[in-house]
Amino acid sequence: RIVVGDVCLPATNNDNGPRKRQFELFTSCEPCAMCLGATLWSGVHRIVCGAKKCHAQAIGFDEGPVFEASYKHLEDCGVKVTREVLSDEAAKVLRRYGSSGLIYNR
Repeated sequence: RIVVGDVCLPATNNDNGPRKRQFELFTSCEPCAMCLGATLWSGVHRIVCGAKKCHAQAIGFDEGPVFEASYKHLEDCGVKVTREVLSDEAAKVLRRYGSSGLIYNR
C-alpha cells in the first residue's frame, strides 16, 4: 500500500503557539501540490526528494500545479527542501512501479 508521507504526519501545534517544525521527510519523489500544502501544517522542517515531478508524470501520476515559487514559499516558511537526491535511481524505481503498481488517476 502506498501512503502519502507528509499528509500522514501529525500536526504538532497543540498549544496554539508558534509552529513546531521537528520532522524530516525523505521521499522518493518531489511532492505533489497537495503534499506541498500539507507540509506547511505537518511539522516538517526538512524535505529530501529523489525523483523529479517529470518522472512521476511520465508513469501517469498527475502532480498538480507545483512551481518553483511553491518551493520558495516552503523555504520562506522555514522548511528546507533538497531535491534530486539520487534522482536517476529514484526515477528507475518509479518506472518499475509504473509498470506494475496502481496509479491513482489512471
